Amino acid sequence: MEERAKLRRDVEKIGWKWVNRETVMVPCDRTLHIGPRKVTVRGGVAITMPPDLDVEAGEAAANAIIDPTIELFVHAMEHTAKQILSQPDDVERSHLFERASIYKALEDARRSLTQIYQLLENRRLDDRVEAELGLGFYLAGFTTATRSFEYFVGPTNSGKTHAAIEHLREAQSGVYLAPLRLLALEVYERLNELGVATSLVTGEERVINPLAQHTSSTVEMIDLAKSYDVAVIDETQLLEDPQRGWAWTLAVAAVRAERVILCGSDEGLRAAQRLIGRLNATMTVRRFERKGPLRVVPAISMNDLRRGDAVVAFSRNEVIELQGEIGRRGFSSAAIYGSLSPIVRRREAQRFRSGDAHVLVATDAIGLGLNLPIRRIVFATVEKFDGIEERRLTPQEVRQIAGRAGRYGLHEEGLVTSFDPRAIGLLRRAIERQEVTESRDWIWISPTDEHLRRLSKIIGTTRIGRLLQFFQERVLREDETGLRIADLSDTIEIANTLELAEGFLELPFSVRSTYSRAPVNTRGPALAILSRWGAQHAAQGIVDGTELMFDGGSRDRLLQYEDRSRIATLYLWLAQRFPDVYTNQAEIAQIRDSIDDDIHAALLARGVHRKRAPRKPTPKPKRARPRPAYGFKKRK
Repeated sequence: MEERAKLRRDVEKIGWKWVNRETVMVPCDRTLHIGPRKVTVRGGVAITMPPDLDVEAGEAAANAIIDPTIELFVHAMEHTAKQILSQPDDVERSHLFERASIYKALEDARRSLTQIYQLLENRRLDDRVEAELGLGFYLAGFTTATRSFEYFVGPTNSGKTHAAIEHLREAQSGVYLAPLRLLALEVYERLNELGVATSLVTGEERVINPLAQHTSSTVEMIDLAKSYDVAVIDETQLLEDPQRGWAWTLAVAAVRAERVILCGSDEGLRAAQRLIGRLNATMTVRRFERKGPLRVVPAISMNDLRRGDAVVAFSRNEVIELQGEIGRRGFSSAAIYGSLSPIVRRREAQRFRSGDAHVLVATDAIGLGLNLPIRRIVFATVEKFDGIEERRLTPQEVRQIAGRAGRYGLHEEGLVTSFDPRAIGLLRRAIERQEVTESRDWIWISPTDEHLRRLSKIIGTTRIGRLLQFFQERVLREDETGLRIADLSDTIEIANTLELAEGFLELPFSVRSTYSRAPVNTRGPALAILSRWGAQHAAQGIVDGTELMFDGGSRDRLLQYEDRSRIATLYLWLAQRFPDVYTNQAEIAQIRDSIDDDIHAALLARGVHRKRAPRKPTPKPKRARPRPAYGFKKRK
């Protein structure tokens, strides 16, 4: 034991580390030059205990063991640099890696240098992207023609859009850009009724009058090559929407019109001023006041509903549930929600306008400019799921919806209330105090096909999903100009799904990019059908839409009708862009009309007045009972 202890002391005295009687760890320190980088690794090397404790002998033994590993390491890192870096490493820097074992230090060095090379290449790539994509000059890349900008600002029912359309009507040529197909259709019909020949352009249809100098269009369908005297861009507060704001940015920045009239709220005014400033232009502001007062009244129960009321919820299921509850209380109702086709929404709106439906049950879709004779807005809830979380409505959202109450010329004032007494305070603060939602100083943009092509050459892939993912995650993340890439998550999911379809990647780049922007719900059967159509397009060059030729079975017939209507609309959208491929346009249009008839009939059946059987009076002592907060089952 004494001999072993002495040996251990002698080992440690010369700076080695004792392992056991046969093995010691000899310290090793190597400085390596890998390109311009100086890499120092320190750590121990295990060697067999030498007969004589000699430092030089120990180092020689350690070198014999570690030298081949060091040589392999340097070769491997030089190879890694060539694999990752598009150009040689040009960064002069020293790096130190120290561990108990030099092999662990070398492993740390390998991982760190690999990461360093990847970060360096990413920075170089980002610099190249910034230089070659030109996104920093996105807004300056559009029309340089002199234009005058005006902003008509005011709450709903203030007449701002009416005034803008009057200017449009008087112009020799013009375009109206709407957030919804239904609004584009309303203005199209209105202008034609006034004797102004007008064409209609939406994602699913084109009604072109060859003599027309005016067009009513959804904002995403703007024709950037055509010139107008006047352009009206409605609901400009959507500039701040992360999903669709890019379309308003593009419209404002690129529409070729001598006079551009923007219509929207105060929130939209701030966003528009920010954008117009970036365009180095000026804008005049004309303010409109609401034509009739808007008043918040105490909460009601469902039994207190009256003709002309509109009940607002925030999901299809809530609307359907509310329709049933309202029908059981003796009211007929119409329904408007997002998954309905524009044709059905229009029919339902007409039922309410004509009085055939006593009550309207709708989502916040009615907040975007639909002209309806609503006497009172009733919020079933003041919370909504925004795609990320369940949250309370913002003051702007409350005002946008509530402002639809009290149509000028039909009602002296608009009333706003809720089924929940606890919501009245929030409604009153939003409407009476005119709280303005805090604005984010961002301008939303979306990559064009030209941007995608340039990026494709830079990063070496033609996969649309990969290119869009790069835009979403890497481009402009630290940009100081205020530009932000819009939410591309659905488009990325569509592109990735399509690119798994057999043969789809063989289609031209522009065709695949168009498919990725198709208006398809990523939840449900439509995305799988679109993928099948993409494969048929690639393999046969013809897509006949046989999926719509038969009626499948479903427990929820209304939901099935809605799915089929959306798929038919998707076919017609693609038929506009690929008419030689989607050749059954006329037949599918007839099928969609038939499906929409089925949807309307189903909604009519749900919304009819259901007479309740009279109850026999039972003598009970009268006593005060608390009024229920809701007249329907609470959502969990």
